Amino acid sequence: MGNIKKYYENTEGALPNLIVKKFIDMNIKPTNAIDLGCGAGRDTIFLINNGWKVLSIDKENTKEMISSKLDNEKIKKFRFENQSFEDIKLEKTNLLVSNFSIPFCDKEHFNEFWKKLLIAS
Repeated sequence: MGNIKKYYENTEGALPNLIVKKFIDMNIKPTNAIDLGCGAGRDTIFLINNGWKVLSIDKENTKEMISSKLDNEKIKKFRFENQSFEDIKLEKTNLLVSNFSIPFCDKEHFNEFWKKLLIAS
């Protein structure tokens, strides 16, 4: 994981992104979400705690870091996939969260990545 590990450790207990919190405050019926570049899982955990089923995707394997914060019932709403944006495979979803992660996609693959985001949402 290298230097990114320090970032994950520093954000592991962080509050969810303000935009995600505001979205939840809109009281939209929870369904399926994808958290791209989920990192330590602050948005994933918040969404799950608010009834959403979440597919978390990150280049690094942070599955255990996230799942350790979920009880047995909430873990059923969590899936993790270790993928890079350059060759990502996405499924249809009702909510796509990608705070601060899209710029990590290699510019040579960005147009293809963006098309996949549009199809999934």
